[in-house]
Amino acid sequence: MASCSNSKTANKTKTQTGHKIYIRDDYAAEDLKVKFLNTQSGAKETVKPEKLKENDDYTTYSVCGDTKKYDRLIISSDGTDSIQLAFNDYVNGWHISMYGMTPFTYDEKEEPVDYAVKSFKYDKDNNKDVYIHTPKGYKKDSKEKYPVIYMTDGQNLFDNGATSHGCWSVAESVRSMQKNVGKSAIIVGIDDSTSNRDSELTPNIGKVVDVSSVDGGSFENGTGKFYSDFVVNTVMPYVEKNYNVYTDREHTAIAGSSSGGIESFYIGMEHPDKFGAVGALSPAFSLFSDKTWVKYLKSKNLGKNKPFVYIYNGDSDDLEKYLKKGAVSMVDNLKKAGYTDKDIMLRVYDKGMHTEKFWRAVFPEFLNMFI
Repeated sequence: MASCSNSKTANKTKTQTGHKIYIRDDYAAEDLKVKFLNTQSGAKETVKPEKLKENDDYTTYSVCGDTKKYDRLIISSDGTDSIQLAFNDYVNGWHISMYGMTPFTYDEKEEPVDYAVKSFKYDKDNNKDVYIHTPKGYKKDSKEKYPVIYMTDGQNLFDNGATSHGCWSVAESVRSMQKNVGKSAIIVGIDDSTSNRDSELTPNIGKVVDVSSVDGGSFENGTGKFYSDFVVNTVMPYVEKNYNVYTDREHTAIAGSSSGGIESFYIGMEHPDKFGAVGALSPAFSLFSDKTWVKYLKSKNLGKNKPFVYIYNGDSDDLEKYLKKGAVSMVDNLKKAGYTDKDIMLRVYDKGMHTEKFWRAVFPEFLNMFI
């Protein structure tokens, strides 16, 4: 982990020694500042970064902050604030580019992400692609094993050209973690780009509440159980046989956003013996009432095998506002089923919107919690 010596802040005071991160700016903004903040306590600090390099393509800065005191940062340039970005020891840098704020690793060339594609028979009429990314230095014949994160919407994880909102940049976040603290992970993304996505990623645990005012999708009688079985009985055995991954629950997680968030949560609750952590970002918990959720969760009798649950939600666009209620109330629902505060992390960002750029901004938070 890069460490910092004391330096002058924008307010002419000294910063604390701590974790160094890098900022790469394509736009040569003037008066760049970094605002560190703690989303729980409200503590804040503004720091003036140090300029390291400048060329025709970008300017690179470094800045220091205390990861024990702050968990997010905002980059301010030319009087405009960025969205909140994860800040912890796993974060090496954030790149300001046409794609928004994306993770990067200092002194390493930014290149397209490599991943293998494996097609599996999904049902009698369809195959489903699975994208598998192995970290830098991975060798199949090595005895080294890696944690593995299974993720929904695999088509949106690695390629910034995949959607108009960019991608999650999960591989870059993993590389950043690897550079800083020597930890890594294999990412397995399941493609969910078909017209049947709403059904595939919705569990059938009870009556679906009215969502007509937010989304016209079909969620009633969802086929999430079939999808869950596919992940656990088809994808996981293939990965565990062909890649150097741990097979215990402590090193295995599942994560996703929106419909993928609720399905990831469902898979984790259905198979707590296989998953030690769940990442549910902007999850569609609001599809079901709290009463339905409590009944379902209590029926699982989770006991000591409770997956850690990370929940993130925004509160800016209409869909995030709609989903926020379910995200917040899920904390109480989980507690009624035996969870405690130490088993749950809830983060709500009032400016967060329902797009990949916000999910990639907090993905390093999930990594830091799981690995």
